[in-house]
Amino acid sequence: MTEEKNRSTVTAIVTFVLLNLIWTGALQATAEQDIIAPGSDIIQDYPFTIPDLHGRDIPLHVMFTVEAVEGAANSDVVLMLEDSSGERTTLYSSTSEGSVDRWITMPPGSSMFILIVSNSTGQISLPKQHVVIDLQTEMDLYGPIQMEGYIAANILAIGLLISDRAIRSWLKSRRKKRSSPLMRKLREDWKATEQVLSGGEAVDVDEFTSARVSAQTSNIGKRRAWSIEAKEIDESEHEQGDQDIEDADAIADELDALGEGDESRLQGKAEIDEDLKTVGDLWDRMNDGKKRP
Repeated sequence: MTEEKNRSTVTAIVTFVLLNLIWTGALQATAEQDIIAPGSDIIQDYPFTIPDLHGRDIPLHVMFTVEAVEGAANSDVVLMLEDSSGERTTLYSSTSEGSVDRWITMPPGSSMFILIVSNSTGQISLPKQHVVIDLQTEMDLYGPIQMEGYIAANILAIGLLISDRAIRSWLKSRRKKRSSPLMRKLREDWKATEQVLSGGEAVDVDEFTSARVSAQTSNIGKRRAWSIEAKEIDESEHEQGDQDIEDADAIADELDALGEGDESRLQGKAEIDEDLKTVGDLWDRMNDGKKRP
């Protein structure tokens, strides 16, 4: 346990140090650009764009060098920088021999270098014939967000450590489940079954068949109970049917004893029986004078 804790601590320290070193190295990176190369044509306006990093001003390193062309008369050179707000800054104003190396903080947006080469007669239309100019720039892109970068690096380190521990905990839990006695027993039983099915050596499979035997015994008992119940119902139905037949035979014998009837008493004029005054009298007559219960 102590060894695992020490290893986790070392991993955390290495992760934090590594991410902070990566960000520190990224801070040294700059965006370089050649605005005017020596020997190239020279114009007056050189537009460029300062990137927007959450509205932060970007440090701009300007490196400017001017030399007079051999045999050409001295001329006056002026280099200005105009930012996105229209504000102009004079970086160089002198003769055709000199240089400037300067850092300027620039707001994001469209900016422009303005170069004017002139002499006593006015602005020179072909500066290339009089001066050789080298103008380069470097932008410190990550400097304005240096602190935010360190915060982000440390948050990332914490996230990596948390996810690493979560994954390790999940894997450890899974290994424990796989190494439990129950899981080992199930794997052993499954391997034994596979061996039997593949024609290997015989193994004891009572544990696999006991449940099946019990189920078969239970099913047999149920079928026997159903068979006895059905037999009893069938016998009861037969007995009831025999009794109904006997009752029907008795009624038939009584009807035979009455003999064959005729229609003589249904013909002629109906006679009124003075003794039949109610339905009860009719009932008594039909039942040979017996009173209703």
